[in-house]
Amino acid sequence: MEGVAMTHPSKLHACANAAVLLALSVAQALADSPEPKEVSAIPVIQVDSPRPAPSWALMQRHLIETMSRAGVEFYHAYTRPNGSLRWKERYEGGMNSSDDAYEGFRGFSLHHILGGSKELDDLHRHVWEGITRQFSRYGQIYREFDSNWDWMHHGEGYVSFYPLGMANPYDKRFRDRSIRFAAMYTGEDPEAPNYDAELKLMRASMTGSRGPKMSWTKRDWIPTNANLVYYHLPFDDIPGVQSPTGWINDHPEDDQFGRIVRTMSDRMARGDVPINLTAAPLIANAFLYTGDEKYRRWIAGYLRKWEDLTRRNGGITPDNVGLNGEIGEHMDGNWWGGYYGWKWPRGGTDIVLAALTAAKAAVLLTGEDHWLALPRSQAAVMRERGEVRDGVPMVPVRYDSTRGWHHYLPESGHPYVHLWHVSQSEQDWRQVGRLIELARKKDGLEDADLGWAEFLRKRNPGFPLEAMQNDLQFIQRRLARILNEHGDPETWFDAQWLALEPMPTDNLVRLTIGGLPVHKRGEMLHSYVRYFDPDSREPGLPQGVSALVTSIDSDSIEVEIVNTNLFEPRRIIVQGGAYGEHRITKVRHHEANVEDVPAGRGSLQERVANIDGRYFQIDLEPGSGATVRIGMNRFVSTPSYEFPWRAREAN
Repeated sequence: MEGVAMTHPSKLHACANAAVLLALSVAQALADSPEPKEVSAIPVIQVDSPRPAPSWALMQRHLIETMSRAGVEFYHAYTRPNGSLRWKERYEGGMNSSDDAYEGFRGFSLHHILGGSKELDDLHRHVWEGITRQFSRYGQIYREFDSNWDWMHHGEGYVSFYPLGMANPYDKRFRDRSIRFAAMYTGEDPEAPNYDAELKLMRASMTGSRGPKMSWTKRDWIPTNANLVYYHLPFDDIPGVQSPTGWINDHPEDDQFGRIVRTMSDRMARGDVPINLTAAPLIANAFLYTGDEKYRRWIAGYLRKWEDLTRRNGGITPDNVGLNGEIGEHMDGNWWGGYYGWKWPRGGTDIVLAALTAAKAAVLLTGEDHWLALPRSQAAVMRERGEVRDGVPMVPVRYDSTRGWHHYLPESGHPYVHLWHVSQSEQDWRQVGRLIELARKKDGLEDADLGWAEFLRKRNPGFPLEAMQNDLQFIQRRLARILNEHGDPETWFDAQWLALEPMPTDNLVRLTIGGLPVHKRGEMLHSYVRYFDPDSREPGLPQGVSALVTSIDSDSIEVEIVNTNLFEPRRIIVQGGAYGEHRITKVRHHEANVEDVPAGRGSLQERVANIDGRYFQIDLEPGSGATVRIGMNRFVSTPSYEFPWRAREAN
């Protein structure tokens, strides 16, 4: 039992973990690793012009290496040799899921595919197994998937599941899990009939490996009820309940807690809600492993159903649909009031985010950007009812029949930057530009999404260094707590690891691959490029190589690539898109005339290479670098987790 004061783990514990990982790594390498063969079809670009490593390149390498080591320290501080968490022997959390446990390691495999240590991915696979066994014993997990919970929490937990396929598509354990998990939501798993294939709707707001949960009890909401005291009530007409303190009032003569749960169960439990759109990446994940067309059809069919419901509701996505497919069927005919809907708890913020998550997955799998219309329209629903207060754009995120549109919050740049990133449309950039101008007039670009978008337009040159410096400070603060941990695991709350995780990957995603930060609510990675090391046969930037995406437009991106190593050459494969979904047309790069550099008469020469494929390779001499403009046709190739040296279609 771990109910004693904990000190930083001993070297013996670290060695035990290392021995386990070595055995697992060897066994997996024998069973799952790609065959060592060359992909001769990949075009090669030679870069031999000396380029002194700029500040951003040195900072980036330092950040990558610091984050790799911080992740290992974090792992050894909070896990046992079997991969389980140093935590309670018993944990009975009602419907509370394992999301916070998995989520604490969400940056491990993601960092590896950016260029971080392979050890992080190995540790992540080991801890995934340990958490799964641990929470199966606690009772939250059944058949390796959470038993019953909503897709806000499922999304948070499984956001760390998707990068595992990017880090190693040949690990049969996780490939098989992806197929089994998807079956729980496509109607193929008879033990988990969460999806009505005829109506193309989920059957409940809480779902999982035990199927849809059609009614709720007080036991289900313990200990979550204590947290809900800080939220507003889900309904205003619950008999005898006037305040959120009712969540913790279950006196035998005045059981307010019981009445809240009964009312919610009657109105919210059955039928579909928009937050379920967050399941789309789980289905896309199975497609990226298998290429099976049924997963593409499922995402298109489910998203199309929500588009139809939105049209039927006058352009506003309803937040509840009954078991017969009728809007407001269990909500007295109201289109608002559903679980994670327009009234409770965060309103339209959650609806836009869920629709955006699903739409991006649909664009990836189908190559069609019309799916973005749903999240775009719901952002407009709030924007058109908003107002500018003291220079700050405010939008109402909640609705009910008593107050109408209310609860005004500052308008976020997040959805607009994501829409623009995928669509490259002028209508989406107008909203990004509007928010940038308002922010500049007020307090400056504190919103990281807006600051990055402005950098890509060549108007915020200090963004990369400032962002990476902030990340290093973040890691330093977290490490100060991790390396001095003296807490009692029996007293820790279930977000202990999430609160200490030292892996801020957002800016590395933005800067190295031109990608969208992976929101913790269940998104998958979307980017313009991705890198592989053909020498180590691993994903990510090779050791010593830095990359900075400096501009993005509809048919090309510009990247600076530098070999900071002055002694050894490096090779790097550049892929179009995170999953090979973009076809690279041609590559233009500028190099100095090497012979003239010592005499100070260096001249820039443009070289053009026709690619017409998913990949190309850059061979970098020691201390060399180039500015590369990559032309591409976006979303024209079938996406896949396959590595370039194992791809069915080499290029």
